[in-house]
Amino acid sequence: MPNDSFLLVDEDTGALKQLKTLMTSLGFKNLHEAESANNAWAILRLKPFGCVISAWDMDDMSGIALLKILRSDSAFRDLPFFLTDSAFTKVKVVKAGLSGVTGLLVTPFDKNNLKMKLSAVVKSKPEPLFVKEEKTLEKGMNLIEKGKFTEALTVLDDMVNKGETAEYYYNIGYIKTSEGKYPEAIEAFRKATQLDSLFAKAYEGMGKAYQALGQHAMAEKFLQKAVDIYMDKENVEDAESVLNEILEISKDSANVFNSLGVLYRKKGDFKKALKNYEKALRIHPEETFILYNVGRLFLDLKDPGKAVEYFEKALIVDPDFKEAKQVLDAIELGTI
Repeated sequence: MPNDSFLLVDEDTGALKQLKTLMTSLGFKNLHEAESANNAWAILRLKPFGCVISAWDMDDMSGIALLKILRSDSAFRDLPFFLTDSAFTKVKVVKAGLSGVTGLLVTPFDKNNLKMKLSAVVKSKPEPLFVKEEKTLEKGMNLIEKGKFTEALTVLDDMVNKGETAEYYYNIGYIKTSEGKYPEAIEAFRKATQLDSLFAKAYEGMGKAYQALGQHAMAEKFLQKAVDIYMDKENVEDAESVLNEILEISKDSANVFNSLGVLYRKKGDFKKALKNYEKALRIHPEETFILYNVGRLFLDLKDPGKAVEYFEKALIVDPDFKEAKQVLDAIELGTI
């Protein structure tokens, strides 16, 4: 795909159509659409693009969450990425900058500004390489669903000859797990994560295989990795499910309680969030990010006094804690 290709992301189909029409009138022709951030992430793993333009506010996964998971993957670290919004607050600007945004575009768009910014970033962007044998993969997955594991392995073996994919190795791991061959499953899941460092289900599969082998510390490590990716993608249901699996392994894990606190805060259940943060702090009372998360929770509870108390505690432990400083500045300025 040419370097001047754009992926436009917005769950508002009307806004998506308007942006496409405007960009076409400005001379940009190679335009593709995704009606959710999750769809965009799936598309980006299959095809190379020169630039992404994403709405900030979307229900299933926000534009900023999509940006974060892309920047955590070396394949997309330099991909030009613009966020759109009708009004960027100071907090949003800071958050976008820390996440590695290329630029911010205020809606409704200024035509000249839009053309200038987009023309500047697509001139010399190298194309990433992706390999996907979709028909072979679909056939193999259908066989797996029917429990025909030997036939599935035969079909999927063809994919290795045409190019390795993370999905291929994930399916091998799934099959080996079903057969009780856990060391082989772990090796397959590991190869999947080497090809796609954000393949949450592969980390989850690896964790479950280690758990079946009785290696609890390794199981917790990889299950937590899956949780972190699910949380970055704002996939709270899958994250909650895996966190409950980790609790079966370790009843006193600060990471689990902190993650549950973040999860319940995202779901708007502030009472459960605070309860889990308090459990985490009992285990690690001076962990800066837990203190910071409690501060953010009290902001949601409209209690800036308590929020400041926890942000200041985090700064006592780590005076260079940049995020805590920025939020305290924003509170002082009255922007949040």
